[in-house]
Amino acid sequence: MASDRHDDLEELDEDPVPEIVVEEIKPERKPINFKPILIGLLVLVLGGGLGGVAYLFTAFETRDLIGLMDVGENPPTLSFELPGRGEPPKPGSGAGLLTPPVAPGAAPPSGEMLKAVPDDTPSPDSLPPAIAPDKPALPPAEAAPGAKPAATATVPPEGGYVAEPESPVSKAFAPKPPPAVDSSGIPTQPNPRSAEKPPSYEGLPAFKGEVKALPAAPVKEMLKKTAIGDLPVPSPDGKQPWQVYARPWSGPADRGKVAVVVMDMGLDKVATEAAIAKLPPEVTLAFSPYAQGLDKWVKKARDFGHEVMMVLPADSGGSQPRDPGPLGMTDTMPPESNLARLEGVMSRGAGYTGVISLGDRFAASEQMVQTLGKLREHGLLYVGPGAAPADRTPALSPVTAVADADLFREAIEMRLNQASIAARTKGKALVVIHPRPLSYDRLLPWLNDFDGQKLVIVPVSTLVQPPPAPGKS
Repeated sequence: MASDRHDDLEELDEDPVPEIVVEEIKPERKPINFKPILIGLLVLVLGGGLGGVAYLFTAFETRDLIGLMDVGENPPTLSFELPGRGEPPKPGSGAGLLTPPVAPGAAPPSGEMLKAVPDDTPSPDSLPPAIAPDKPALPPAEAAPGAKPAATATVPPEGGYVAEPESPVSKAFAPKPPPAVDSSGIPTQPNPRSAEKPPSYEGLPAFKGEVKALPAAPVKEMLKKTAIGDLPVPSPDGKQPWQVYARPWSGPADRGKVAVVVMDMGLDKVATEAAIAKLPPEVTLAFSPYAQGLDKWVKKARDFGHEVMMVLPADSGGSQPRDPGPLGMTDTMPPESNLARLEGVMSRGAGYTGVISLGDRFAASEQMVQTLGKLREHGLLYVGPGAAPADRTPALSPVTAVADADLFREAIEMRLNQASIAARTKGKALVVIHPRPLSYDRLLPWLNDFDGQKLVIVPVSTLVQPPPAPGKS
């Protein structure tokens, strides 16, 4: 490093310094291309013209276009001469197309608006000549010789349309109104009425009479324990359950007696509570074996003074028979099975007087005799169809009317009135209803009118015929 010399630095400084020239770059200016602008203007002009022509053809009608084309031409190239144009009108004729007809001797109208005449208006020449009322028409004998007899036109009555006669076919197939009542006098359909609030359980009036609870039930001495449950039986001293659990009654003997049974209690809570609390205590309540909590329902009903029964499901006839269920009596089952089902129904409740059944089909079978005999053995009463020999007949009563078989007012009221007539003429009647608001609504006013009809409401146990004594027919 010590051997390095720097004496030549001055020589180096004397060398010319190269000059750096920076050339300024100027942007290149391209000429304006007017070709796209001209093409756009041309498209606008041509498009506007074509659009205007299209608009004229679409927005204007043909006659408007013809009118535009005729402007400035006199006479118009596309015009045509109307017949009678420029000619004086002839008396009594229209002359020109736009000239109204003028009566002979009358001056043509001037400056009046033309009125359209219907196309179907007949001409005066086509109308038949009017005949004066005081001048009779000529008889056929006075007609001109050789003239053909004119056809006589049938003129319809003034201001009316002549209806065509009804054909026999239309009479045969014309709809016929249904009869107002059936063969028994029951209305077949309700009468039309204005819209009104339908009846309800809540709208029923509260019972205002005295309520006295029935004695506690069941009585232990009148129960028989079995594998399926306790069954009612007569007491050792011979007392019958249908008498012990009955509602006591004492009333006038000179009045017709009416018993009312409400079916299928316990299935609808609101309907059951309404029947217990709002119907008179003389009304008997029949509970369904398919209801839950029967012991509580029976106790509550007896606390309000109601006599209690059990519903015995059974086969019924008619066009729409109902399935009686697993405890139902049916003639397709062997007798042993039906008797087991009967005991199943009897074991469902306690403190009731008997059973009620509307199964007319099963009642007509041979097994009904065994069923009634079984009820007699257990000391229960029976309400419904069916019969048996005297030694197998329990205390029973037939049903006079199922008031709400047709669920509308007129039918219910008519059946209740028929039951009133039966009670006055025969001394007693038994009416069955179902837990429906309309049934309750029609039943209460009917019961309230019993004083005026010389009737009295009684529990079912008062109305039944006691069973014949053993050995008597």
